[in-house]
Amino acid sequence: MKDSVQLFIDQRGHELRALIAEAGRVLATTVLPGPLDGGTLAELIAALGASSGRKPDQAHLLVANDQVKVSTYRLQEMPLSDVEKIVQRSITTSTGEREPIFRLTPLVPEQDKDAYLAEQIPRETITRLQQLFSEAKLPLATVSTGLQANLVAFAPHRDNIIQAQAIFDISHDAVAAIFISPTDILHHEIQTIPDSDREVDEQEESGRAQKRRLFAILNVIHGLYSQYMLANPLSPVEKVWLCGPGAESTGLDESLIDAMDIEVTPFDLLAGHSETSRAFTPLAGLVGAQKQVNFLPAKPGKAAAINNRSMAVAAGGLIALLLIAITANSILTTSQLNRQLATERSAVQGLQAAAAADQNRIKGLRFLNKLEQSTPPLYAIFKEISERLPREIELDGINLRQDDTTGSMEILAVTRHRTPWENKQIFTTLMAALDGVQNLECTQDPDIAMLRSGDEKKIRIKVMCRTTAEKGADPR
Repeated sequence: MKDSVQLFIDQRGHELRALIAEAGRVLATTVLPGPLDGGTLAELIAALGASSGRKPDQAHLLVANDQVKVSTYRLQEMPLSDVEKIVQRSITTSTGEREPIFRLTPLVPEQDKDAYLAEQIPRETITRLQQLFSEAKLPLATVSTGLQANLVAFAPHRDNIIQAQAIFDISHDAVAAIFISPTDILHHEIQTIPDSDREVDEQEESGRAQKRRLFAILNVIHGLYSQYMLANPLSPVEKVWLCGPGAESTGLDESLIDAMDIEVTPFDLLAGHSETSRAFTPLAGLVGAQKQVNFLPAKPGKAAAINNRSMAVAAGGLIALLLIAITANSILTTSQLNRQLATERSAVQGLQAAAAADQNRIKGLRFLNKLEQSTPPLYAIFKEISERLPREIELDGINLRQDDTTGSMEILAVTRHRTPWENKQIFTTLMAALDGVQNLECTQDPDIAMLRSGDEKKIRIKVMCRTTAEKGADPR
């Protein structure tokens, strides 16, 4: 079977970097000015086709950094499925998307909480990219991010490291830093390079511009490294890996060694392939990767061409299902009639059996009556909570558990992080509001957790309450 030809495109930065590969082997690379649109996509395909003599069968894309919204969540230990539900509700609240597209990357745990990095790409962006490649008649197989691509590219080295190491992926306008250990991702952050868009006068020496850019990159890397060391003093960095188009800057490796007194190594998977091979490291890591994070949603029922044979098979299947349904209905009807006959026969066997059956019915009715009278007035409780809830606090969810006589209610709320004094006032107001709700008794020790949505900090509050029946209800 012939191996498919794969096109890989890196959309990050002002330039488009692309390579074409077949059977895990890179055939050609190219760089074109951005942005990515129908014209530049056609140019990429044509340029790589001319260099390799191959036409791609499908494409893989690293989306631009400004299209990825990154948030960090610190939560109590729980199953990953529950974490995904909490993150989905948080993203839906902040963005309005009913089914947001996001992926979670576990970070190193912090004290007694698990930490997760959530990367979200707007559904509108995914739809636009799919339409773009569809118009070019090139299937878009995967959409991923720079973080996920670098993790895949670094996977072969990860088993050999002992202490923490850092990957700096340097583009034209930003530095993406990944601090990683053999078992955990310690930190991830992207910082822009100041004055990266500054135009150089014609009279200005090119060497002077290069020195200014080199200084800007060094300043950003040093800031990222200093922030990491302040937060992780017990995990010093053993080695630094450099990749991306900015890693080709003259003198960068030597300057980092002098400034940080640390081992610096090129992160280059295409060494010798081109003069700027380090710019293609994230893409090269995806070539031949067995597993990668894909942000494309599951295909909702791909329309396939149905030929006559498949239609005949479908028709036969429907007829078989119809016959099965008729047979099952006949069996069910016969079974019901047999049960009715057996019930009537048993009913005439004696008054004692009938009386016992009546007693069981009476007990059941009493139980239902008791359950109805002991059930709290949920509608009134929900209505009063919504009316009393302070406007600074958003209701995030209510979980209810009810047994024979009592019930418990878990109230989840979210508010923006403010000063400690303002937070205390909000907590006091919330507890006072809940304390006044009839048929609801709440504990005075709410569970409070910090969330981060982009640059905004939020507080998540969980209050446990006990529901009671309406006053005057007869529990008998």
